[in-house]
Amino acid sequence: MSLIRVITAAAELLDKTSRMRPGRSWDDPALEQALRQVRAGRLEPGLELVRQARDDHEVRALRVEQLGIAARAHTEALLRLAGDDPDALLWLGAARIQQAWAIRGGSYAAYVGDQRFARFHEVLADAAVPLRQAAEARPDDPVPWERLQWHALGAQAGRQELDRLWAELTARAPHLYLGHYTRVQVLCGKWYGSDDEVLAFARRAADAAPPGDPVTATLALAHFEVAWGRIGESERTAREILEGYFGDPEVARPLVAASDKWREGARPHPRALDAAHLFGAALYHGGHLTGAQRLLEDLGRRMPENQPWAVGSLLPGRHYARVRRDLGLA
Repeated sequence: MSLIRVITAAAELLDKTSRMRPGRSWDDPALEQALRQVRAGRLEPGLELVRQARDDHEVRALRVEQLGIAARAHTEALLRLAGDDPDALLWLGAARIQQAWAIRGGSYAAYVGDQRFARFHEVLADAAVPLRQAAEARPDDPVPWERLQWHALGAQAGRQELDRLWAELTARAPHLYLGHYTRVQVLCGKWYGSDDEVLAFARRAADAAPPGDPVTATLALAHFEVAWGRIGESERTAREILEGYFGDPEVARPLVAASDKWREGARPHPRALDAAHLFGAALYHGGHLTGAQRLLEDLGRRMPENQPWAVGSLLPGRHYARVRRDLGLA
């Protein structure tokens, strides 16, 4: 095992002592229960949840994403279950994507050996067919197109293909939260875009979002991507860079306005917790502590897997716990 993987594994173990719940920045009690069963190899409860969400794109996208993570060790069983069922095929494709990324690992490319890269691309290639079959079987479903974005990103399919997938997705669901999250990755400087392009996209998304829709937090996510890109470019600490970046009035004012637009019209949504974390973290680093406190006070220990609390730290749970103490929320 490489040194970086040992360090990462140790950090993950230590982070459990923060008592935070990484990977739970969403609200779907039925899904939370089914995930335990799926991880143990009982797939039918998960498939039923995907079926039940056919008419709710946001819930369906969330469930397919999370069930894909839970079933990544059970793709052979899922293949036997799938047949020509579009819901099972969608889940199978999502699980294969997660299986491929688990093989690759989270290390920088320089630390990933040739054999692991070859296996990563082999498994990833197998994900495309069931996703395309699911899209063909249910032409109005945006979720296969959302997952195909992640497939194309990993397969390095290029900007033209990713733009095509984005057009297919938004023709079916113009404000899908998870779709916008992935599109930000596509447009940021480390992939196929630039700081200017990803921020312009995020501003348009926030402006077009219905009041109370958490897709408004696309703006906060894009700003984090830009800020993270500056970490390591100077001798300043990650915290100093984030405070300087989000403390800039030209950054802060639109974020506060977008946060207010979302919060004042907030309605039940499975991704509301995610938006609260993104806006809360942005306001915290920008020194808007009252606003951050208001956004984070009801979230308790539920937090995203990494973003936005992994910045500058191998221990996102401990980072978030410290922020809550700073805000008097511990």
